[in-house]
Amino acid sequence: MSASSAEETGQTQPKKQVVWIRPIALSALLMIPCLWQPIVSAIDLQSHLYNAWLANLISQGSIHDLWIGHQSTNVMIDILLPWLLRNCGTSGAERVISAALLLVFFWGAFQFISAVRGQAAYWLAPWIAILSYGFVFQMGFLNYYLACGIALWIFSVLWRQNFGWKGLLLAPALVLCYLAHPIPALWLMGLAAYCWLARRLSARFQLLIFLFGVEALFLIRGFILVKYFTLSTSAQLTFWTGTNQVLLYGCKYLPAAMGFLVFCIVLLCEPENRKQAIVSISAQAYALTAAAVMLIPWAIGTSMQSAAASYISERLSLLSGVLLLAVVSRSTYRRWYLSVGLLIAALFFTALYCDLGKESRIEAKIEGLVHTLPVGARVVWFEGLGNRVATGHIPAPEGSIPHLVKRVSSICCGQLSETETHLLSRACLGHCFDYMNYEPSTALFRVRAAPGNSVVMAIHSELTAMRSGTYVVKASDLPLYGLIQCGPERDNLVMLPLAQGESGIALACPDAHVR
Repeated sequence: MSASSAEETGQTQPKKQVVWIRPIALSALLMIPCLWQPIVSAIDLQSHLYNAWLANLISQGSIHDLWIGHQSTNVMIDILLPWLLRNCGTSGAERVISAALLLVFFWGAFQFISAVRGQAAYWLAPWIAILSYGFVFQMGFLNYYLACGIALWIFSVLWRQNFGWKGLLLAPALVLCYLAHPIPALWLMGLAAYCWLARRLSARFQLLIFLFGVEALFLIRGFILVKYFTLSTSAQLTFWTGTNQVLLYGCKYLPAAMGFLVFCIVLLCEPENRKQAIVSISAQAYALTAAAVMLIPWAIGTSMQSAAASYISERLSLLSGVLLLAVVSRSTYRRWYLSVGLLIAALFFTALYCDLGKESRIEAKIEGLVHTLPVGARVVWFEGLGNRVATGHIPAPEGSIPHLVKRVSSICCGQLSETETHLLSRACLGHCFDYMNYEPSTALFRVRAAPGNSVVMAIHSELTAMRSGTYVVKASDLPLYGLIQCGPERDNLVMLPLAQGESGIALACPDAHVR
């Protein structure tokens, strides 16, 4: 080897090492919130773990009147988790699947934003990390989250290849995306077709097809409203920026959400963005996604009695948040961009650490209570009924003004604190049965149940009544135990045996626990 070639090799080798060091170090930092508390999140992730345990029991023939259903979508995570649970244990499976999905989504979003910018956008990594750990992740919409990550990876490749015919080679990845969840797959196909056409037209005709795109969304909305039972909320009109992904367990997340919004507005006002941010194809893709957030109903179901596909606007807002970052990524980098991003990320993750710590302590309390019960006991948690007042232990009625304040607070400060968790599912795993496990009754997941089984409520309307506290316990439900809150804090929990004819709304706390 000549001296010149050796010198050239010596110069290029360190560069290759630097290229790999940065993403590896960033990936390690990203995974820390998957490890720092006993649980990663408190809602549907725990339900997925519990139902993976049920799937293993079904495979072993240990329980009856439950079976594994066949479906073509919303299934990827439910296939992977039973194997992880058998080989890694509960905590290991939770952390492995969470970290893997996080990295798929984060780097998919990063690659897409970098493709739009034309170069790596590491200065936006703090904001992408916040979105990655936001509402969709904390809710535990794992199949949807994975599908979003795959869709963004595909979108980044298509963007770099100028949406050429070579993109057809990505069809297997699109199939995986659909197996995980249909919404990101449909979003990807629609926007990819739009961007392919827009790149071949002048700005005047781009405006025309954009208007056609908005009209198509109105037609889709009209079709859904006619064919299905739907529910829309006024709150989804505020989700189009993606800032709702930051609002989790209360108003302590408001500075982070406002920081995200103000940061994007400031960058859009930069001289290089004032016109480009409006006419660029990435901005058009963002605007169409934002329109979908506002127009597509929040929940869609086949009947009033059946389970509906819900949180659709919140799910889509995750993609609108990524697209908004892609729009502002064209800004000329200034040093303060990264500093502000790191500061806001520190505020967000500090609040998240504290809140997950509270949820972990509640789960530990529940686990201690359920382990006093016989193996295989059936348990329900009347968490949605809130704290019981001393007289009759029935939730106190709200006036119109407190209700309005609560409504505004839920929109501005997040809704996770108002959502039922699935910590009982986590605590019961391997010992008892969460009788209010919602997945089998929806017929939207792999685990299915026949009415009259001894493990779970199989009729969705009865499950809904149990959650609201109006379900009257039948003889066939017994023996059955109930968790109720008997104090001002959520971890002031008491386990009570339920009797035939009782309902959750009328349960009374033992005298020793009345405060």
